[in-house]
Amino acid sequence: MKTFDVVLASDFRLPGGTNHSNAQELAIHKELGLTTGLVQCNSRLSARPIPWSTPIIDELDPSSVRPLDVSVPTHARLAILRHPVALEALPDLRSQLDVDHAVIVANQPPERPSGILEYDMPQITSIVEERMGITPTWAPIGPVVREGLEKHAGGAEVAPHDWTNVFASSTVPAPRESFNLQRPRIGRHSRPQKSKWPANTVDILHAYPATDEYDVRILGGTNALDGVLTSIPTNWTVHPFGAMPPQDFLTGIDFWVYFHHHNWLEAYGRAIMEALWSGAVVILPEYLRSTYGDAAIYCEPAEVRHIIDEFRNGARSYLEQSTRGQLFAQAHRPGIHESRLRSFLEQDSSPYEDAPETPSRAIEILQSLPTAKQSLTRRAPRRPRPKALFITSNGSGMGHLTRLLGLARQLADDVEPIFFSMSQGVSVAGLAGFSYEYVPYTSALKTLATNWNSYFRSRLLAAIDHHSPVLVVFDGTWPYRGLIDALDEHPQIRRIWVRRAMWKPDVRSPHLDNTELFDTIIEPGEYARSFDRGATTRLDNAEAVPPMTVLSEDELLPRDEARAALGLSTAPDQHYALVTLGAGNINSITSSQEHVTAVLADIPGWSSVVTKTPIAIGVSPAQLVTLSTFPLSKYTRAFDFAVSAAGYNSFNEWVSGGLPTVWIPNTATMTDDQEARARWAAYVGVGECVREQDAPGVALAVRRMTNDGIRNQYVARLAKLREPNGTRAAADIVTRVLNNG
Repeated sequence: MKTFDVVLASDFRLPGGTNHSNAQELAIHKELGLTTGLVQCNSRLSARPIPWSTPIIDELDPSSVRPLDVSVPTHARLAILRHPVALEALPDLRSQLDVDHAVIVANQPPERPSGILEYDMPQITSIVEERMGITPTWAPIGPVVREGLEKHAGGAEVAPHDWTNVFASSTVPAPRESFNLQRPRIGRHSRPQKSKWPANTVDILHAYPATDEYDVRILGGTNALDGVLTSIPTNWTVHPFGAMPPQDFLTGIDFWVYFHHHNWLEAYGRAIMEALWSGAVVILPEYLRSTYGDAAIYCEPAEVRHIIDEFRNGARSYLEQSTRGQLFAQAHRPGIHESRLRSFLEQDSSPYEDAPETPSRAIEILQSLPTAKQSLTRRAPRRPRPKALFITSNGSGMGHLTRLLGLARQLADDVEPIFFSMSQGVSVAGLAGFSYEYVPYTSALKTLATNWNSYFRSRLLAAIDHHSPVLVVFDGTWPYRGLIDALDEHPQIRRIWVRRAMWKPDVRSPHLDNTELFDTIIEPGEYARSFDRGATTRLDNAEAVPPMTVLSEDELLPRDEARAALGLSTAPDQHYALVTLGAGNINSITSSQEHVTAVLADIPGWSSVVTKTPIAIGVSPAQLVTLSTFPLSKYTRAFDFAVSAAGYNSFNEWVSGGLPTVWIPNTATMTDDQEARARWAAYVGVGECVREQDAPGVALAVRRMTNDGIRNQYVARLAKLREPNGTRAAADIVTRVLNNG
């Protein structure tokens, strides 16, 4: 008996998206070393005896992808049956083909908007049962199809997850920088069918204006418009269907606009995905919002020009919208198909189920943290120095505290740093030999802000009287009333505000423009600064420095030395992923940690290490290998990649350290725009960006990172981005302020 891993049944003659998707999945089968037998269904979808589609022919391979010989008994582990209408012509294979699982991939709803039934689900289910001897599961390719399947199922089983079309390649799409403001280029490409165009002249010319103010480009011809338009507008450039590759056409398009006949529903248009991947801003009918979310813009044809004008006048950001579309398209990479194949082909047994488990254990390292200059030399006795009070806000993480700790290390030869912090992690200042005092924030004391400010003022005045500092450096979102009142009583003290940028766009504060209260304001740098749309971008009162990290690149341990220090294997074929999703104090991270580590546990040669920060309230699950140390960045090179929140510390440490990362931004922060950082990383191709709620997307991104080729691409790009540690530039600014005092 012959055996195949997969049997694919469809009508391979059809042009367009169906066979492009079939072909892409066949290519993945070959890459995974799977064998696939093809079953042709001579359906009513093509009335002419035409040859197989070119994309299918291109994937034929005698050793891996070939037509099924129905005269020979054959066993297949999975049958993929694509396009329900094609299955009406499914050959009778029951006597010669035995399959373990079968799934019908539905690429269009059973019913058209007009009410005409496209296919009958119970009938198609019966055909498969009669001709293959197995009851299939139905899988829609998107939300529009799912709604139709659930309405017409008639007892047929509908899979809980969509069989999303694989679209994106393993490469990263080229980012868009701008568009033609003077004459925006509107485009579309589709098969030359009447259903692919609006039914009337008014909607067509609203969506694709007949005016020289816009450059309209069409790939797919306009024969379908005969009888609808009396003539083709002179500002339209028309290319026949197949005249050029869509990707070449799309590079010349700013806005990809797609409206169609009211009796047509677009299930999951491949042309739409190609447009999103290209970086063009995509404009679609409202009903497709459930499919594409914020990756596209939705409106009526009459609103197209208004939407484009909003991008022209700056009311909408072209760069941000283009990025959303590209990130959405990138999420439909080949790993999606690999994961669902695994779910079918490994249902009975997993080749990894007998793999030895990594023993769970906790790694705790207490390390000293010399000053920046001492780290490269031996410790020397410190001479008497003027004192500087380093005041930090509490924060949801340790960003404020860590930035000032890095700055204090640079200044320690010239001033004596003393930490006065609202962060429960302030004890890390002791690792560098600095004195510290913890002052609970209002939330910790559970008191009113007015009462807390009075309390904070009194505590700070006592610290000033005791230490007599010449300098105060404050790192916080904005200066507290208690801080300002205390400093007003000591005008002789020089004062500097370290004010982080990257605020969420909708957050405002009247306290930002407090230049007169400080000698200067230092703005810690952001690798993702081009994606900053926050309130600080509208101010010009700060001195910017490169990204500030507690350790510089020359202080990071080499790979083997870092692994040995952590008790990890130094074997070249053993890989480790660092899972560090934040402190978990304002959002629950347990489920995300478990999800990521479960994915990694299924991949041979990979293990995960989960961090527990000094201020984390929760305890990591018992089955995870946990790491507790500060600064964590010292061991960056022990890991092959990270799965991380996108807070200031972690983001700039992993980018500076060249560590490829799957970014899962914490969106529960008050002001910090972690999502913008993560989107930037994905946009420039140095990491993956996924939302915590998108479990399939998280799994896909983690699996992609375990691919050596993909991960090495990220490493190469990261190497080109590195900037010097901004704490050195910040220290120069502090020294200048002190010397000018």
